[in-house]
Amino acid sequence: MYQKPKGTRDLLGRELQRLEALNAAARAFFGQNGYEEIRTPTFEFAALFDRSIGETTDIVEHEIYKFEVNKKLYALRPEGTASVLRAFIENKLRLPVRFLYLWSMYRRERPQKGRYREFLQIGIELLGESKPFYDADIIERGKQYLQSVGARDFTIELNSIGCPECREAYRRTLEDYLQPNLSRLCDDCRRRFERNFLRIFDCKKESCQRLYDDAPKITDKLCGECAQHYVDVKKYLRYFGVDYVENKKMVRGLDYYTRTVFEFKHGELGAQDTIIAGGRYDLLMRELGGPDTPCIGWALGPERLLLTMPEELPSVKARRAFFLIGVGERYLPTMISLRTQIHNNGHRCFLGDPGEPIKHQMKKADRFKADHVVICGEDEEKEGIYTVKEMSTGRQSKIPVAEFESFLIHA
Repeated sequence: MYQKPKGTRDLLGRELQRLEALNAAARAFFGQNGYEEIRTPTFEFAALFDRSIGETTDIVEHEIYKFEVNKKLYALRPEGTASVLRAFIENKLRLPVRFLYLWSMYRRERPQKGRYREFLQIGIELLGESKPFYDADIIERGKQYLQSVGARDFTIELNSIGCPECREAYRRTLEDYLQPNLSRLCDDCRRRFERNFLRIFDCKKESCQRLYDDAPKITDKLCGECAQHYVDVKKYLRYFGVDYVENKKMVRGLDYYTRTVFEFKHGELGAQDTIIAGGRYDLLMRELGGPDTPCIGWALGPERLLLTMPEELPSVKARRAFFLIGVGERYLPTMISLRTQIHNNGHRCFLGDPGEPIKHQMKKADRFKADHVVICGEDEEKEGIYTVKEMSTGRQSKIPVAEFESFLIHA
């Protein structure tokens, strides 16, 4: 009698329908926000993951499925980011760009509730944007997606792990703290500290965690630029109305993260409670042979999410594409409200960074093939209107705020 391999499962009936509903909702929702779907091969050259994930991580050391053909070593993809960046570099694509993927991943880890050796991921990657505004935006989009499919009662945890210079300064401080207590650490933590020291905070043993509770925090060692970036991310999250908890021990398990890291957690899932995890990885593109490019993204585990979900999952269909331009940061609340209004009418919407010059925002509107640009500035505020530019003709209209809903309905 043949059986499926350990850590895999057959999908059929209602369970398959619910997973496909999540995928359909992701395509619709992130399509509204300008994320284009991408597919890459299920396997890559193993060196891609060794280099991007980090040779001293548990994933590379123990979990990747590797195989050799004609003296070439390949690997089934254990995560999506490295493959997305490899595809960007190889296909010589333009920046900025937004990608959505809905793929199967493969890791040889211990199967648990909602965790399999072949598992699904929904992920988004935003390439070419360095501003803290986009860190907050991508977190807020994760929140809104979860709410759009009926997910509730999740929390968001946030931290910054700085840049390599910050981490080197922190390593020295942490080493001074831990040196008298090394004998109290488990074998894994002692090994991790020598090879990849931030990974000690991933340890699940209470004895180690008690020691780390009183350890110096990496946010105390951030350089000036990284510290300001973190302050600004939190400022923009307040603009977006996103509640979060700072978790100064959160580091994420992959080597390529820099500065902002975050996790969405759900209390019903026990120890494996993370449903979305991600962060900024500004150094990875260069590490893989591409241009020096700031990047940020996250991945969601649909199987784990569905354990917390209602039976019926709503979906959205997008029509026209709008790009919102703000003439100064104080117009961000107006832009956020407008985006919600535009989405509620079934249209796609891109949010410009109001801290950038109008010219730069307009170039991005053209890059993302927006049908309409909506400008929010001082003149518009005084007149009680929005300036709407039709990109195909260049024609501009002044639409009273009270009439904008009607404009969206007929757009």
